[in-house]
Amino acid sequence: MAITKLKALGVTDGTLTNTQINASAAIAKSKLAALDIVNADVNASAAIASTKVGTMATANMPNGSWILLHSIATGVEIAQMVFDNNYFTTAYDDYIMIGKDCTPTVDGDEAIIRVSSNNSAGNLVTCGSGRSYLRIAANPAQGAEANTSSEGIQLATDLESDVGKAGYFTARFYGLNSSIIKYMDFNYTGKHVNDEYSWRGGSSINTTSAVNWMAFKFNSGNIRAGARIALYGIKGSNYS
Repeated sequence: MAITKLKALGVTDGTLTNTQINASAAIAKSKLAALDIVNADVNASAAIASTKVGTMATANMPNGSWILLHSIATGVEIAQMVFDNNYFTTAYDDYIMIGKDCTPTVDGDEAIIRVSSNNSAGNLVTCGSGRSYLRIAANPAQGAEANTSSEGIQLATDLESDVGKAGYFTARFYGLNSSIIKYMDFNYTGKHVNDEYSWRGGSSINTTSAVNWMAFKFNSGNIRAGARIALYGIKGSNYS
């Protein structure tokens, strides 16, 4: 290496240090002999920044992984939050819907998931719902509720509409592409008009057609701004 190049690297006493090498962008790869990086070098390194690793593709995720298909966050009051046949496809049979910060605009409202097999609200599937409730504050109270509705699956009852009194839920749907009646189960926790409750239950989805549309809503009023809902497909759930 020429003396002028060494001086450019900060070498004054004939010794080239690691710091000087690392700080240099002037050492050509062609000057480095037999230093190809192999998998073993990468695997043994703790210095590869996570920002250098791209997001793992769905194809490389193991079966059983939750694949985020779509999420909605409301910045304004809205009537319902819709997931259509862009997200309900034959790629997955089982789905999970998670809701956060869901508050109705009307006191005493019911949380509902509407279901369709023709990708619209024009032909909703009648669903039978059963749920138990457990009061989670003050004195203990518990009981059972049930109903059948063409409006869909009822998750919770008589909810509070005040800001800051939101509800949270997880709903799991099974075999939505099957040619038999479908089923689901759920839990919902939030503020009832009087106390705080947690509901858990299940529903029959009375259609033998594939389900390809759902919407979360409240029975009477709108959804307050700030609600967030995400839909996940379970990879590998469409096994034969």
